Amino acid sequence: MTDSYDNAQKLRSLTRRAVVYAINDNGAGQTVTVEAHAGCPRSDVPVHQPFGFSSHAPVRGALTHVIPLGGDEADLMALPPANPSTGHMGGLSEGESVLYDAVGQAVYLQNGRIIRVQAATEMTIEIGGEVVLDLTADLATLNVPLKVKGGIQASEDIVAGKISLQNHSHGGVQVGLARTGAPQA
Repeated sequence: MTDSYDNAQKLRSLTRRAVVYAINDNGAGQTVTVEAHAGCPRSDVPVHQPFGFSSHAPVRGALTHVIPLGGDEADLMALPPANPSTGHMGGLSEGESVLYDAVGQAVYLQNGRIIRVQAATEMTIEIGGEVVLDLTADLATLNVPLKVKGGIQASEDIVAGKISLQNHSHGGVQVGLARTGAPQA
């Protein structure tokens, strides 16, 4: 063999695709159990996670790439596992990003135009560990006081306490310019 062939083979061996058999996401860093060569599983391989993002791919069908650090096969590092069997959120335009999970929930950042969220059943927003907004397809629950600087439009009746905005009565009604009593339930 020639030196250039040997060098090319050495470069090719610096990274390889591996099947993921287990993901441990319980510690300070994520580790995986992988098999890059048939019959040679490796466990507790650290996963290189970029700052500010973490994921736990569904294990069934997951793949990763492993890199022997410094060319040392005893010192492997894995890239974040991917799972092509769960699909890819494609069809994005240039400059757009999406964060998604295995069931199709997604947060789309649509190139400065809109942030769109797709939730399967419920979406909550927490501040300081407390849920301040809880959204389902049937109900939005706001757990803090609401301050509105613009108008409020409603297609259905608004009820405050037991008093309907559309269907309430007033006491003390008099003819002329006199004022009525407060709305009654």
